[in-house]
Amino acid sequence: MRKNHFLCMMMRLICIVIVLVLFAGTATTSDARRTRNLPKYKIRINKQCCTVTVYKCVKGKYEPKKAMICSPGPYTPLGTFSLGEKSRWGTLMGPSYGQYCARITGRVLFHSVWYYSCGNKTTQCYREYNRLGTLASHGCVRLTVADAKYIYEKVPSGTPIIIYNSAKPGPLGKPMAIKVNGYCGWDPTDPDENNPYRKMKPKIRGVKKFRKIKYGKKFKAKKGVTAVNSTGFDATKLLKVTVYYHPDYLNRYIWVNRVNTKAPGRYRIKYTITDEIGHKAKKASCVRVSRA
Repeated sequence: MRKNHFLCMMMRLICIVIVLVLFAGTATTSDARRTRNLPKYKIRINKQCCTVTVYKCVKGKYEPKKAMICSPGPYTPLGTFSLGEKSRWGTLMGPSYGQYCARITGRVLFHSVWYYSCGNKTTQCYREYNRLGTLASHGCVRLTVADAKYIYEKVPSGTPIIIYNSAKPGPLGKPMAIKVNGYCGWDPTDPDENNPYRKMKPKIRGVKKFRKIKYGKKFKAKKGVTAVNSTGFDATKLLKVTVYYHPDYLNRYIWVNRVNTKAPGRYRIKYTITDEIGHKAKKASCVRVSRA
C-alpha cells in the first residue's frame, strides 16, 4: 500500500511539473507574439511644450530615441492618431510647400517649415523658421528638415501618434532651435550637399594663445571669450571650457576644475562649442602661472 501511495504521489508531481512547463512555454510564446505585434515606433507630440519625442520598441518596451523641436498650432487636435501617407513635397495653405510630409490626421501633417516655391530649397520662409519651438502653424506640426526627413524615412505609416499637453517637454527634453538671418533661404539642417550652411562652422573669439598670469591674481577662463553659431548668432552660452594642469614637479598634464593662480605651473585651456545643429569648433590657450 505504501509503495502504491508513493507511486501515485510521484505521478502527481510529474504531472504538475509537466503542466507548469507547458504553461510557462505558452506564456513565453504569448509574450513573444505580443512583442512581435507591437509597432516598431510610437510618437508623442507635446503641444504645450512644442516637442516631439520618437520612441522605439526594444524587447517589448518603448524607449525614447529622438527629441525634436516643433511648431504645432492652436488648432492642432489632441488625441491618438496613426501616421498616414507620405509625400516628398506637399502643397500647403497659401499655397505654400513643405518637404517630407507625413499625414497625422485629416489635413494635419508633419512637414518642414514652408517654402514659397515647390522644389526650390532656397525659398524657405526664414521668419517662420525662427518661430520653431512656438505655436505657429494653422494645425500642422512643423519640423526642421532633418527631423521631418527622419520621420519620413525611418518611421513607417501606421505608427501610433499621441498628441497631448504637458508642462514637461518629454524624457529627452526640448532641443534648442538655431536661428537664421534670412540671407539664403535654406533650412540649416537640410543634409543636401548644396546647402551653404554645411560649410559653415561656429566661431570662438577672444582666445589668446598664450598668457602669463601673476601668482595669486584673479583669473577667469571665459572672460572676454565669446562664440557665434553656424548662422552667425551669439552662442556664448554653448561654450565649454576644459582645463589641464602641468605642475612643475610632473612631466604630464592632469585635468583640473580651473586655473588656480596659487598653484604655479602650466595650464592648457580647451574651448569647444557644438552648436544647435551639431557643428563644432575648438580653440586652445596656454597659461603660465609663475611666482615671478
